[in-house]
Amino acid sequence: MAEISRRTLLSRTVVLAGLAVGTGLGFAKGVRHRVAEPPPPAPAALTDALSRQQRLLAGYRAVGNDPARPALAGLRADVTAHGDALQALLERYPGWRLAQAGRPASPSASGSPSASGSPGSSASAAPVVTSVTSLAAASTADARALSDAVLAWPAAEQHAVEVVPVLASIAACLTSHAQVLA
Repeated sequence: MAEISRRTLLSRTVVLAGLAVGTGLGFAKGVRHRVAEPPPPAPAALTDALSRQQRLLAGYRAVGNDPARPALAGLRADVTAHGDALQALLERYPGWRLAQAGRPASPSASGSPSASGSPGSSASAAPVVTSVTSLAAASTADARALSDAVLAWPAAEQHAVEVVPVLASIAACLTSHAQVLA
């Protein structure tokens, strides 16, 4: 049999005792996993604004290009730009990004009426407009809803400095659209 020095025997004993104590403490202490909480969803005013924009854009597409009204193409381009601006604002909210990550990709994010911001929103249940007169009425209603959202937006909200001017600008633009269409 091989001889082991006292120093080696003592160091191995200390290591084994340390391992035994560590293992015992590991089994005695309960493991508590932290459950990740999902981020809050984006404000309903923004998701509703996006779904109204998508409905309005679908209305412009349904009306098509009227040779008697050459401004329709420019107005439709404005509404498309509104959708892009609203999408950019919504991207600032992690809850919105998380919800979008779980959805199947649509061919056009701002142009698809099926990609509404919130499934239960009242704006997504409205029918698509199909005449110039109804486009003017929808633009007026959407401008009013956006103005109300601007006035009700909490000043302490973290993105208020970016959101409020964009919503107010879109509301002003939609008001001018209603005047052009009338």
